[in-house]
Amino acid sequence: MNPSAGQDGHETLETLFRNIDLSFAQNILLECFHASGLGRPPRNPMGIFRSPHSHGMKGVRSLRELTRLLDFDTRLRKLCLIKENEAGYSRSVLSRFTRKMGEDRLNKIIEEKVVKLLKSNQAKEVDVMLDASFIKAWSTRHPTDSQKGYSDADARVGRTGRTFGLGYKLHLSIDAKRMLPLTSLFASANQNEKKHSLTILEKTRQILKRSGAKLRRVIADSRYSDRKIRSR
Repeated sequence: MNPSAGQDGHETLETLFRNIDLSFAQNILLECFHASGLGRPPRNPMGIFRSPHSHGMKGVRSLRELTRLLDFDTRLRKLCLIKENEAGYSRSVLSRFTRKMGEDRLNKIIEEKVVKLLKSNQAKEVDVMLDASFIKAWSTRHPTDSQKGYSDADARVGRTGRTFGLGYKLHLSIDAKRMLPLTSLFASANQNEKKHSLTILEKTRQILKRSGAKLRRVIADSRYSDRKIRSR
């Protein structure tokens, strides 16, 4: 790992966690653990929740590397709310938490934060941009089917710029004025933007409605040109 990149990663994470209020998510995170009865008391759910975000922003590619850093990296341990006399979070704790958290709880936390941000910015009418970004899969292609992944069976070959790659697409709607991501959806890379555009648009409308805002116009490139989208 590039030391300077690690330093930047620390500073970025420290700024992020210092300025973002996730206290509202505490009850949702606690649902992932037993509240009473037999077994060890749960580790700090907010600290475990922070760990995967640290994983991505510091450029750590594996859970094994993250757990190693959580054992000796003082600044990262503090960011992930690990006390001085505590062991870092193990791979089993992190992976089990991810499974228990699930997509629905994670989306609930994200959506709640987006609504709070829109309300705090007093958003009334919002111009929404639609776009998709290619995400590379850490897998080779399958030896008998070159259109899908080998170790990552859900990954598919799709267009990335002027070429093709194995991975996924992150479909997004974004507040054009505030550059705030509103909704997101992951899909295999071989699925085009039109397939998921109506779902993204409907989720965006729901988010805006909860915040008291209205969708004014949709901005997208030709990949989204479709009669059904225009009629919405």
